[in-house]
Amino acid sequence: MWVKQLLYGLFLAFVVALPSALALGYYKITGDPTFRPLAQSIERVVFRGEVGEARDLQVQLRLHDPSAADGLRMARQIRRSFSAKGIDARVYVLTIPEGERAGVIFRVHSNRLGPYPLSRASEGIQAAVSAYRMTVRAAAE
Repeated sequence: MWVKQLLYGLFLAFVVALPSALALGYYKITGDPTFRPLAQSIERVVFRGEVGEARDLQVQLRLHDPSAADGLRMARQIRRSFSAKGIDARVYVLTIPEGERAGVIFRVHSNRLGPYPLSRASEGIQAAVSAYRMTVRAAAE
């Protein structure tokens, strides 16, 4: 009787852990951060300082010596703005020298929008959404 209960318990643990194990395996193979298990932080992806392979929409948040908390907060706000419009954007926080102006650059496929100053980032988000929707429609046709 206890063997049957042990096997039932192991089966339940396997069923519960299987989705996370598959997601972690996919992440390790492809490096796609959207499939990481929820327990991991996105801070490492946001602050790695380089723009990765081409995605549909990339955002470069260019700041003067940002603290981890401030840069991550701003990156989350920008990403949340795109998520509200149904677009998955990858946001990067880049540290720039004091001589350059802080701002935001949007890349939609091969198009570059900006740099926008931080005070006008919302205008850049609207422009990037419009450009993204135009390129998605053009690709669908």
